[in-house]
Amino acid sequence: MRKVQMVTDRELEILKVLWERGKASVREVQEDLNKTAGPVAYSTVQTLLNIMEDKKGLVRHVVEGRTFIYIPKKSSDRTIRELTRRFVDRVFDGALDRVIVALLDSKSPTPDEFDRLRAMIDEAQRQSAARAGMAEMVPAEEV
Repeated sequence: MRKVQMVTDRELEILKVLWERGKASVREVQEDLNKTAGPVAYSTVQTLLNIMEDKKGLVRHVVEGRTFIYIPKKSSDRTIRELTRRFVDRVFDGALDRVIVALLDSKSPTPDEFDRLRAMIDEAQRQSAARAGMAEMVPAEEV
């Protein structure tokens, strides 16, 4: 399995177009980027999609007629989760508390956001405890 690669800002913009559309030609990606992210040349989009396919394994293509149609290899949730995990490991040596402190220092959450964060932490804690309980039920030779 290929190691998850970090993506550039422009590659992430392209992935967002592909996730939104499901699949798209170079021209369709270029048109969407021109509307949302500013002007970009057709050849630039084509080169980036080639890199994203050949070097980074982020997309694949199929041929429809004479047109390459690009498709994201993974869902947005899965890709974001993998990129986040890699970022946390590389930048924060895997320390989640340091990540949260950095996030809170960079942007002050609203009271509603604090409530949602507390609920997410509580749910993650319940899931972690449930997984730990299930692991205790499996005999050691099966783990």
